[in-house]
Amino acid sequence: MVINKSIWLALVAAGTLTVAGCQNNPAQQNGAAAQSKFQMTEKVFNGVVPCADCSGIETTLRLGNDGTYILREVYLKTGYENEPFVETGRWAAKDQKITLTSKEGNKSYFQMKGDDLDMLDTEGQPIQSELNYKLEKVKPTQLAGEYRYFADSAVFTECRSGKRYDAAENLDMERGYRATGVKDGEPVYVEVEGYYTLRPSMEDGLFDNALIQSGKAQFDKSSSCQTKK
Repeated sequence: MVINKSIWLALVAAGTLTVAGCQNNPAQQNGAAAQSKFQMTEKVFNGVVPCADCSGIETTLRLGNDGTYILREVYLKTGYENEPFVETGRWAAKDQKITLTSKEGNKSYFQMKGDDLDMLDTEGQPIQSELNYKLEKVKPTQLAGEYRYFADSAVFTECRSGKRYDAAENLDMERGYRATGVKDGEPVYVEVEGYYTLRPSMEDGLFDNALIQSGKAQFDKSSSCQTKK
């Protein structure tokens, strides 16, 4: 499921009006307070939840501080191209329960458990199972990879997995890259504190895996992912 940018921006605007309209409603104060506390910054959660006909569903949930969400699911099947399914919409918090409402009006539910989320059933009740339905909060950590910048585009390739992440929003990394003196487009090894999230792509209806820098970045043009193995 995808959404173009004009609709996405409209959702953001609608969400702003909705929050403003709820401020003076006593019946919603507790829910609004819980959501306000939870929305100080974006929250990203990740995990692999059980699947009936595959080895698991790799799930990433981004709760934006504007009340919007992006839910990305990849059904892990051996021998298949594991294409992601993406859903967008709005989220709300009440009594430690997160409700996602997609643009089609479908609802799904999660329960806050400390920093993490437990997936709930279609009625918003705990899932009665010994299997793991937890999504863990993504926290900043030390990451290592190769960064390259070219024509207003920045890409970070993680050494460990080989996965590529959009890094265009990290101006400090761009400055550090330029300070090495390499030509644009040439990869440079970097260690950086950060985390991975989801972002709307430059192409309408698509979404990118993105790196967000949260701490210092150290570039070393004499090293590479190969030399650091």
